[in-house]
Amino acid sequence: MRSNREWTIFQRKQADDCLVGVVYPAAYAVGMSNLGFQWVLRQLDITPGFFGERFFHTPGAAAPRSLEGRRRPGDCHLLAFSVSFETDYLAVLQFLAAAGLPLQSAQRDRRHPLVVAGGAALQVNPEPLALFVDLVVVGEAEAAWAELLAVYRDTADRQELLVRLAGRPGFYVPSWWEIRYGDDGAIVQQERTADAPAGAEPVVRLPVLTADDLAALEPPFTNLLSTGTEFARTLLVEVARGCPTGCRYCWAGYRYRPVRPFAESRILAIADAARGHTDKIGLVSTAVGQYPDLARLMADLHRRGFHLGLSSMRLADLTPELLRILAEGGEDTLTLAPETGADSMRARLNKPFTNEQLLDGCRTARAAGIRRVRLYFMAGLPGEEPADADAAAALAEAAGRALTGRTGDGRLPVTVSLSPFVPKPNTPFQYAAMPPLPELRATLRRYAAAFRRRGIDAQIGSAREAHLQWRLATGSRVTGQQLVAVAEGTADPADLIAEHSAVAARPFVATPGRRPPWAMTTWGLSENHILEEWRRFRSGDLTPPCPSLAGCTRCGICGSTDPSPDAPPSRPDDPESTR
Repeated sequence: MRSNREWTIFQRKQADDCLVGVVYPAAYAVGMSNLGFQWVLRQLDITPGFFGERFFHTPGAAAPRSLEGRRRPGDCHLLAFSVSFETDYLAVLQFLAAAGLPLQSAQRDRRHPLVVAGGAALQVNPEPLALFVDLVVVGEAEAAWAELLAVYRDTADRQELLVRLAGRPGFYVPSWWEIRYGDDGAIVQQERTADAPAGAEPVVRLPVLTADDLAALEPPFTNLLSTGTEFARTLLVEVARGCPTGCRYCWAGYRYRPVRPFAESRILAIADAARGHTDKIGLVSTAVGQYPDLARLMADLHRRGFHLGLSSMRLADLTPELLRILAEGGEDTLTLAPETGADSMRARLNKPFTNEQLLDGCRTARAAGIRRVRLYFMAGLPGEEPADADAAAALAEAAGRALTGRTGDGRLPVTVSLSPFVPKPNTPFQYAAMPPLPELRATLRRYAAAFRRRGIDAQIGSAREAHLQWRLATGSRVTGQQLVAVAEGTADPADLIAEHSAVAARPFVATPGRRPPWAMTTWGLSENHILEEWRRFRSGDLTPPCPSLAGCTRCGICGSTDPSPDAPPSRPDDPESTR
């Protein structure tokens, strides 16, 4: 890590009263590309009374030290973990163990740092880490993080701090609740602990910022540029949040709706500040093409001398003007996500475009000067047929020919990334199971062979890693206890998915009317809506984009104030209620 060169756009703070260890539980190259991790560091730099130092984690490495001051984790007042992926759950425990800190929150006291965690994976399901963190910051963190720092600055006692945050949207204190699970893994009882204040809500509401909120905020961006990341010396900026499509497999599409842009003036101000450090900029969003007048923003950045890159584009958002500006800005690759080679399966996923429309998009890209295409596919979807592998390979080959105009032999400028499908909580696929591991491996081999026969370069994901991700994503506090054995070295990570292992993590497949392990938090998404989308997946019916109607409240997020839109929430005086 020390050999990597770094450039800072806005000056970092070197010291202040309260030291926050900002931990990314993975390698430096991964953490430094993460906008959430960089956003927390930026907030500490601009908040009086706090400063942050970075920690990263490599399994089996020596005791962790901060990158800036070579401090131990135990020297910090707070440890703030940025947990982006479910496999990071284990890394959090391994980091605590390597730091010599007690794993379980019940074993830590005022001599130890307050352990706070947030990040994308904990928006989906925080429960596998519930026994190990003192506080989970859930939801869009811009408001919650500022409130946390303000309360911490004014409060000397950690229990008083947690009590003051009780009932506030975005703060979940797992130690305030005892959970009992049924034989199927569903929550059957939730009881308040002796430490829990009266204001603690049994179901924590995740804050959802309005469009006006986001427009007034500085967008997340990579304030620290580095040579040691995949996007070396590239300024990444989040330009918008949310996606209108409602792809039925995508938790982010459900979590971050509706679409809300950051202000163009704030994006350009960040770009202007970075001009002395880099001439490369990447615009990031779950649906970057939904940014209002994206072509104008791109043209402004191009005039400032930036080479442009975009995250994956929705086919519906591609225009000749946008593609021309992208090509003129130095980008030669178009990234699209057909997910499957079969139009019928794509419609069931609620991706409303056909293979021929994708090929038309590639021809438009060729005319604009784009020379390569990267395609994302999934394998192992419910209802998938063996012929779908050949259909995906045929579509990839056709996309390469559409982009080049070639019909003869020769390697095509197309790259495929194939991922095993993983069902996620709070999506319609929470009601589906993954194929058994041997079956999924055979499916991936079939896809690999199909791409190879057509001369397509394909990166194939790991069936084992996907199965582990599924078990962790749908896991509970029991799953967390199983992770302890691996973190302490008495079990191997492979044991978590081994069929007869004592620490095999058990996945949870949701059933209507049963409370899943992840139901301790909500952003208002209605179970009735998820069930309706599951029905539509099976029937092949499309759902209009979000929002297609003025005042739309069909999913429960907009205009809903009840933590559980389908039924009354548990009340403090009724801890055994599970709905």
